[in-house]
Amino acid sequence: MAIEDEEEDEVNFTFDELQIAYEKLYDEYENVCLKNKTFKKNAISLSKEIDVLKSENSKLLNEIESLKDRNSFYLNEIEILNVSSKLSVDSLEENEKLKMEMDALKKTFSKFSNSSDKLDKLLGLQRCVFDKAGIGYDEMKNVKHFQNFFIKKSEPKLSCNFCGRLGHVSTSCLYRNNRYYGKTRKIWVPKGTFVTNTQGPKFIWVPKV
Repeated sequence: MAIEDEEEDEVNFTFDELQIAYEKLYDEYENVCLKNKTFKKNAISLSKEIDVLKSENSKLLNEIESLKDRNSFYLNEIEILNVSSKLSVDSLEENEKLKMEMDALKKTFSKFSNSSDKLDKLLGLQRCVFDKAGIGYDEMKNVKHFQNFFIKKSEPKLSCNFCGRLGHVSTSCLYRNNRYYGKTRKIWVPKGTFVTNTQGPKFIWVPKV
């Protein structure tokens, strides 16, 4: 009974049917391979796009950091400009104050110059001390007001009899008072006592022909 059941379950296919089924499976396999290739190409292109996007993202991050640095730099410059503007306002106020002070000083100097001119005029109208014209004296001309009447006398020059130098005498001579200064000593000798050249001259004078 079991053998009969197995025979009933078996399906008998012809060669043509098997050939057709194989061809269908092969076509499906080729279609799947083509789809797999396209999927691989798409995956490669997508990976390349991902790399490009990553590089662009890194560039954008670097640009963002550079923009942050520029922003901080510009903020510092803005602060500096604000400080300079405040200083300029203060300097303008100081300049106005200095202008006011300069105007006041100019007024005072103008008054001083006018008063000095008036003083010069008054001094010019005055008369010299030695000018006694008009009270019984004639008009003085070419008067030397600052003549030196005291002339210093020429003092005699001192000379030492011991060393022969000027400016001191023999009693205050350093060479005479200091016994250890030199071994020689100068003494006065009358003229003609010592003969200086006993041998005479070495050469005889001969007149030119």
